[in-house]
Amino acid sequence: MKYLASILCLAAVALAETNVVARVQDAETRQALAGAMVMTEGSDIMAVTDSTGQCMVVSVPKKGGHLLVSRTGYFDLRRTWTPPAKPVPDTVIVDLLLYPNRPRVVVGRVSDAGTKLTIPGARVAVVGSDLAETTRADGGFIFSQFPSGPQTLVASSPGYPPKSMAVQAQGGETTEVNVALVDTANVGSVEGVVSDAGTGLPVREARVVVEGTELGALADSTGRYVIENVPAGVHRLLVTSAGYVNAYTVVRLVKDWAVAVNLYLRQTAAQPAPRK
Repeated sequence: MKYLASILCLAAVALAETNVVARVQDAETRQALAGAMVMTEGSDIMAVTDSTGQCMVVSVPKKGGHLLVSRTGYFDLRRTWTPPAKPVPDTVIVDLLLYPNRPRVVVGRVSDAGTKLTIPGARVAVVGSDLAETTRADGGFIFSQFPSGPQTLVASSPGYPPKSMAVQAQGGETTEVNVALVDTANVGSVEGVVSDAGTGLPVREARVVVEGTELGALADSTGRYVIENVPAGVHRLLVTSAGYVNAYTVVRLVKDWAVAVNLYLRQTAAQPAPRK
């Protein structure tokens, strides 16, 4: 029986229409993983990957099913298997990525985007899981066992709309994620026109951003821009456009008020033609 089990990883099953080769890699380094066990869900026969991270899958279901992959030091994987469309190739390679089972730590703070003060008691949760933390008195939070792979983190607090962020933590590392929530009851807006300082013509598609936030807008064909839901307080605006020198201005926003700020850009000095 031991001899039979050892050769199953090297030979195709006669009843299968297609030879299915599993290729197992470390999800973070993309290095081949030897010694990974691969089997079809519902079967009691498993195959083990060789030094190249590959093996022939035994008893592949003709109508589809799931492949189970496991290896010491890695999270188990359950992968859906769908038979290839006809014409059926002789061999199909299925790439399987295993994430290292090492602690993934995510730390950070939740703060008010306008006042920059930290927010204690805010809720920070991982979407699609039961993981959730409440920020401490200093607005800080920590996930000591963060899930593997791409995740979505959502922070919320009374008086603030929830904010989502994409996070992917690496095994054995600490990832810092700071979240700034916007108090929608204490915001204003800024609007105006971006013009060429020399010609007075509008600068279309100039980008205006509120530094230190994710807020910004592109000027339209008339040079007009509008940025809404900007936290009340003092902010610096950055204006950029191809062919122009970056410009800055400071603006003070008041709750529920729209502040008009017209902006002017200087063209980049033309480079002198090379001498012949």
